[in-house]
Amino acid sequence: MPQNKASILLLCGLPGSGKSTIARDAAHVYRKCADVEASVTQKDKVVIIDYDAIAEKESNGAGFDNSSGSQFTSNDLEAWRKSRITALDLLKNTLSVHFSSANKDNSTLLVVMDDNFHLRSMRREVYRACQDFLATAPDAIISFSIAYILVPLHVCLARNDLREGKHHIPSQVITRMDATIEPPDVSKPYASFEKFHITIRNTSQNEIGRNIFDDIEQCINESLQSPIRAKKECSAEELAQIEQERERQRVETFKCKMQRIDLLLRKLVGAVGRADKKRSKEANETRKDIIGSVKMIDNNVHNMSDVYIAQEFACKMLGIEASEDWQSINTPLTSEIQHSLQEFLSNNRVR
Repeated sequence: MPQNKASILLLCGLPGSGKSTIARDAAHVYRKCADVEASVTQKDKVVIIDYDAIAEKESNGAGFDNSSGSQFTSNDLEAWRKSRITALDLLKNTLSVHFSSANKDNSTLLVVMDDNFHLRSMRREVYRACQDFLATAPDAIISFSIAYILVPLHVCLARNDLREGKHHIPSQVITRMDATIEPPDVSKPYASFEKFHITIRNTSQNEIGRNIFDDIEQCINESLQSPIRAKKECSAEELAQIEQERERQRVETFKCKMQRIDLLLRKLVGAVGRADKKRSKEANETRKDIIGSVKMIDNNVHNMSDVYIAQEFACKMLGIEASEDWQSINTPLTSEIQHSLQEFLSNNRVR
């Protein structure tokens, strides 16, 4: 009986390491009927899942907001989170079409996942998405391999400096990523899924050598000999890892929310300065007090709306109870705070 096969290839590395270039070249090299010299087994279909392109769509084409300097805005972070969910859904849909009963013709599929994937947990998400799919299609043959693009930090930063607009990433972000990147390493706890990986050193400014695709081909072929298995009941170790990942995501969400609250409060401090410059120091101390209070109740921070935070700030500055309607008080101070709040809400919509 005809049996389709699919190979998942993750490209991981720093921004500016050449992942997207390799992804585009891989699509050309591996696609059947391509006129190339590389001695690879070409595929019936090649699909590139580009996380950056998905994130751009999630942010309505806005890309990274360079006006924020070296930090991502809450909109950037929200688009980034949504892009990861969308990418996995797209992967599952691609596999579903490839392995549908109507398409059983011994065809081959290569899916190239183009993202930084600098943390092992990010790569594990893709592997688990494949396992989830196998739960519905247990006879499907799906392999999993990783190409780690290793490029010195200074080279990535130099390449990034040549980029403009939404394609330029703040250098501080790349530097932090370099400090925390986790290369594929099967010896690490819960990393057996990274068994099939290769390291590509890409420091050339010229066209990427076709020979690297021979190396990738070998890695893919080896991974096809030990395809992904459907996930069984979690072991105690896996449950512990899941709990650790949930905690990491909770902390990340908390940090993102705190960043948004701080950005709003800083804008409101500026509003006070415009209304009454002498109270700028008092306003900044109020900002710190609110930040401190919010951190004390981190379990409920996600329920605190922008309007709620503005209410707390305005009432403290006006010396009234938090339950009172501060917006009904007609003063230059309240007008400035109202204007700044509306401007913040307009420019930082949560999509």
